[in-house]
Amino acid sequence: MAATCISIDGSADDDAKRSGGGEEEMGDNIVCPPCVHYVRKCEIIAPCCGRAFGCRLCHDDMSPSCGTMDRFGVMEARCSICKSRQPSKTNECSHCRVTFAEYHCATCNLWTSLEKRPFHCDICGICRVGGRENYRHCVTCCMCVSVGVYDTHICECIPEKYKDNCPVCREDMFSSRQPPQDLPCGHAIHVNCFRNLARYDGRCPICKKTVLSDESTRAARLARARDIRLQPMPPDLARVVDVLCNDCGDKSANLGWHFLGVQCPVCDSFNTVVEGVAPPGRCGG
Repeated sequence: MAATCISIDGSADDDAKRSGGGEEEMGDNIVCPPCVHYVRKCEIIAPCCGRAFGCRLCHDDMSPSCGTMDRFGVMEARCSICKSRQPSKTNECSHCRVTFAEYHCATCNLWTSLEKRPFHCDICGICRVGGRENYRHCVTCCMCVSVGVYDTHICECIPEKYKDNCPVCREDMFSSRQPPQDLPCGHAIHVNCFRNLARYDGRCPICKKTVLSDESTRAARLARARDIRLQPMPPDLARVVDVLCNDCGDKSANLGWHFLGVQCPVCDSFNTVVEGVAPPGRCGG
């Protein structure tokens, strides 16, 4: 279970049943392909262009010139069975009486199945998935957090962090289709983005602190320190530097520079940045 809850707008299911058999013609001859994101028997009328779409995501994919549709601005829906237009605040066709979906949120203008256990969070202001009983809203983070980690999740240091964009893909995390996660430093990132990033860099992309455990990086640190001892810099390339450690925040002076890295004498981390190079004649520590 994800530590934080994702928006149902992002719960697009590639295996979702389509609401119709194929492309259908509206009365005004505008083609409306069936929705591939949600199991429903209705379409929405976009408030921006007046056209019918399977859902808000269908609109955004098919009409990029309109921009992102305002989910709360939808006023009309159209029955996929009898094609009758009607107010959007209903889950039953006023003409043929078909039920549009198992779940309906009049606030978000959302119709979908109960498979992903959708629920509306009044504080978030949008629908999410995963079951209401499994999540608790954190006012500081502005996000629904899993009850299993609610008491231990990091939130005080960076308020409303989930209203920021993911530092890797730059997508809004608050209403994202991808679940976000806390890093040990307190910053947030998409789970999948972090997995991809960690294959190349085990640091937070925002503050550059190491986010991998000390135990998991110990062997690599020892190996790098050994390599530095075995491969000292030749005199013509030797430098004395001042560094800042991204992990402990300590500043250290008069350290010997090496192309493999400069180790922090306080925490043994190699996650350091050179802040200055000593003038000739100053000895390294």
